Amino acid sequence: MSIDPVKMVNADTLEKVVLTRRVSDFLHRSEDQEQRIVIENVARALAQDVATKVREALAFELRTCPFVPHDLAAKIATDVESVAGPFLASTTVFSDSQLAGLIPHLEEHAHVTIARRKDLGEAACEALVTFGSEKSISYLVRNETAPLNESVLSNVVKRFPDRQNLMDMLGARPGLPLAIVNQIIDKVSDKFRCLLEGQYELSSDVSDSLMRSAASKTIWTMIENASETQIHAYVGDLRAQRRLTTDLMLDMSEKGSIAFLESALAYKSGLTLAAAKDMLHSGDSSLFVALMRKADISKADAHTFLGLLKKASSNS
Repeated sequence: MSIDPVKMVNADTLEKVVLTRRVSDFLHRSEDQEQRIVIENVARALAQDVATKVREALAFELRTCPFVPHDLAAKIATDVESVAGPFLASTTVFSDSQLAGLIPHLEEHAHVTIARRKDLGEAACEALVTFGSEKSISYLVRNETAPLNESVLSNVVKRFPDRQNLMDMLGARPGLPLAIVNQIIDKVSDKFRCLLEGQYELSSDVSDSLMRSAASKTIWTMIENASETQIHAYVGDLRAQRRLTTDLMLDMSEKGSIAFLESALAYKSGLTLAAAKDMLHSGDSSLFVALMRKADISKADAHTFLGLLKKASSNS
């Protein structure tokens, strides 16, 4: 195959588009290494052409070629969507590790295309979950052939815990590890919660327990290193969402957040935070009892809170 580089540069767009077919045909069948090096360089030049139509034609022609130099393939993959899309949807020139290494440098449209492939490897899936957007990961989660192991699935939950639609997609995947079911049971919609309970034979009591446990972990992560002002605002949000239960107050207190208890008692009693703190820490049993009554706390739970306060005081 003889190509004059000067004539190629000066050729019009249509001629270059036709040339992409000749280049592809040669790369598909030729075993002449010397000629192959020349043609690969021609392909590299075409991949950098200013005319998008030329680059589109080259990418389309090379999408089924089993031997494309890695630098040329990467150049095509990182191009605009109309160029990269058809190539990334079909090419088999990238190994799992090569594709994984390319993913951090690709745009969302490329991530979506890759996420829909039926031949993904574990490394590529892990890279997509690490660097992809919610949109691309939603395609990956719905791809039943994608090998999503427990670590990758857990990363999805950690990145998007408040995206119920994505959590529902995750819940729809067959054969989820029980650890992942535990992580998403409080994040999916009621419909998918029922599906998970049935599929994984969880009783309502167990499901409720898992939900409380998962919610507790999420809340503790939010408040563990937060300031008192931030905790008070967060407790206010929980109160507005009707999620501020006595069990949650006990759990956060047992974990060591007396600030959470103070804010919770203030909201539940209708007192200011300062007033609730004064009554809680006054050392006057009558004020403590009055605060518990205002907050509608049972005697048994009040006794537990008192023990936790004494424990926190002795440790400080």
